[in-house]
Amino acid sequence: MAAIKTVPEAYQVHSMHCYFLLAGDASVPVLYAVEHIREGKSYCTRTVQARQKGRCIFSTTISFQIPAKAVLNHSLDYPGRSLPQPETVPDFVEQAKSMYKKGVLSKADYENAAEIEKISPVEARAIVREYPPGSTPPDRRDYMWIKAKGTIQELNAHIMALAYMSDRALLGNSVRVNQVDTNDVRMMVSLDHSIYFHAPVKADEWLLFEMHSPWTGSARGLVYGSIFTRTGTLVASIIQEGVVRLRDPKQSTKPKL
Repeated sequence: MAAIKTVPEAYQVHSMHCYFLLAGDASVPVLYAVEHIREGKSYCTRTVQARQKGRCIFSTTISFQIPAKAVLNHSLDYPGRSLPQPETVPDFVEQAKSMYKKGVLSKADYENAAEIEKISPVEARAIVREYPPGSTPPDRRDYMWIKAKGTIQELNAHIMALAYMSDRALLGNSVRVNQVDTNDVRMMVSLDHSIYFHAPVKADEWLLFEMHSPWTGSARGLVYGSIFTRTGTLVASIIQEGVVRLRDPKQSTKPKL
C-alpha cells in the first residue's frame, strides 16, 4: 500500500516479489521506505523496504501497469465446481476442535487455534480430502476457501488483502503432500514470495486457493498457488519458497509406549 500511494491512479499492481529477511516484532512500529525505480508510459516500478530498529526485515519489488487490451487470452481450468463449497466446509476452529477430540491436537493447541482465529483478519476453510491412490507429491493438490473478514471498500485494499491472504498455509503444502506429520516439522519459514495479479478481485468474497508443490530438497520447499473467484476467474498466481526442516528422528520426544 505504501508503494501504491506513490504511483498515478491509472496504474495497477500486476506483480510483487518479496523477500523475508529477518524476524519482525509485532510490538515495534514498521517504517516502509519506498524507492522510485522506474517511471514508464505503460509500467512503473517501486521497491519497498520494511524497517524496524534500523534493520531491513522485508524487501519487495512491485511492478505497476496501465491496463491494456488483451491480445491473447488463456487461463487454468477452474477446479472448484467439483469441490465442496465454502458453506459446507468447517471453519478453522471447527476443524481444530474435531482434531482435538480425535487426539490429534492437544487442548493447548486447540485453544491456541481458537485464539488465532479471533485476531485473524482472514476466514479460511480448508478442504480436507484424501490424495488420489498412487499419486506422487508433485501431483497432489490442496484446496482452501479464503476471504477477508468484514467488508472492504477501496479497490487497492482488495489487492492488499489478497496479497496478505496468499501466504495462508501455502508453504505447508510442501509438507502435506509428502504426508509428513506437522509435529515432525522443526522449522518452516518463508524465504521469498512472488505474486502475479491477473484480474480485479473482491477479497471479502469467497476465493478458492489451489496449492501444489513441484519440488522439495536441500531443506527447502517450493509451492505454487492459484487463486480463483467462485465464477472461475483466475485472479492471482503465487510462487513461494521457504525453509523446511524436520526433527531428527533420533531426538524424537514421542513416548515409546
